[in-house]
Amino acid sequence: MLKPSDFTISNTPDRHEIETEAGTLVIYVKPLSWIKQQQAISQFVDFKLIDGEPTPSIDFGGYWDYVLINCVVDSEPKLSKKDLRNLTPEVGAKISEVLPSLDDLVEGISGGEPSPLE
Repeated sequence: MLKPSDFTISNTPDRHEIETEAGTLVIYVKPLSWIKQQQAISQFVDFKLIDGEPTPSIDFGGYWDYVLINCVVDSEPKLSKKDLRNLTPEVGAKISEVLPSLDDLVEGISGGEPSPLE
């Protein structure tokens, strides 16, 4: 028998160990709901027509800020929202590997159709 939870995102975040030069950082990542995906795309991707082709203009800093704040729900050691916004480039790059990418979001919205971002 189907349950409401069969149609919703998991409330249990995924645990990821991130190896850094300073040591192991553990982060807990929850997926973005369909609405949160829509919000992310609408806030950080703008399409302009150039020579009749839709061309994306992407605010990558805004996008990653949105994803970090909305997907990383806990960490060991404990990082505040301010800490997440001040990660070193090395740690940010490693964390981005386990977070939803912009391509993942566009693919989720388009139902697997080719992305206009490619």
